[in-house]
Amino acid sequence: MLSAVRAFLWTSGEAKSRDFDQVWFAAKALLAGRNPYAEIGPGLHFDWPAPLYYPLTAAVAAMPLASMTRSVAAVLFAALASGCFVWAATRRSVAPAVVITSASAALAAETVQWSPLLSAAFGVPWLGVLLCAKPTIGLAIWLARPTRIALIGAVVLTAIGLAFSPTWPTDWLEALRHTSLATAGGTPYFAPIKSAGGAFAALAMLRWRRPEARLVLALACVPQTPLLYETVWLGSWIAALWLSVSAPFVNDLARFRVSVDAIGWCLYFPAVIMLLRRPNVGATPERIERLLRRLSSRPTSIR
Repeated sequence: MLSAVRAFLWTSGEAKSRDFDQVWFAAKALLAGRNPYAEIGPGLHFDWPAPLYYPLTAAVAAMPLASMTRSVAAVLFAALASGCFVWAATRRSVAPAVVITSASAALAAETVQWSPLLSAAFGVPWLGVLLCAKPTIGLAIWLARPTRIALIGAVVLTAIGLAFSPTWPTDWLEALRHTSLATAGGTPYFAPIKSAGGAFAALAMLRWRRPEARLVLALACVPQTPLLYETVWLGSWIAALWLSVSAPFVNDLARFRVSVDAIGWCLYFPAVIMLLRRPNVGATPERIERLLRRLSSRPTSIR
């Protein structure tokens, strides 16, 4: 509910579009038989600073909200996403609910991000059907805790997207050419492991049996927008202070470079310290366990 209020106050107070708005528009365009990738971007029907970087699976997932107004859809999505996250975090104890007071939770709600909803899939397996809506973060979560339902969700949402727009995979890949992953000076994306603090995430491999260790390592390796909605409770406030004292920035690229350093030191570094204090025990995927058993049964000379 708090997230819904935050989203409502932001969306009603400013006409500026939020991150989810482009996905909402893509869903509306798709249902109308139009190609969202041809209508979202600078100077296009849906004026957005960049092309649609989301795969069409995100638009398919947002179709139930397409008939609503932009503001109503954004508020409802923010409420559902944060509600699922808090539910997943408090299934064993109510104490983790404190994360809703963090700077990261506020930013995720106000900008209507997917982060809370995808994070909830780490604790609630059936939400894994939505991981393919944002495949970078979704893949990291799946590698940490792989589930069959996530694969089924990816196949189903991809198939529905192909039924509406058979060319969407190539359209999506073409859109990604405008990011820094493919073009110098494109929309900046960073892998936190390339930052000074984020580099410590590599040590999470020492606790590879733990799902949370695999999550930290995978998240550090995937390219992402280095903003505070990707951080956690204490780390988000420290990172926010770091950014505050570093402002003003000459451009977004400069802000993102400072942000990725702040996230590396305020999120990944302390997360790794906590991981290394725990034993390397935990449930690993069954296929990996079978492989390890086969390797351990071989003679030492051929291991």
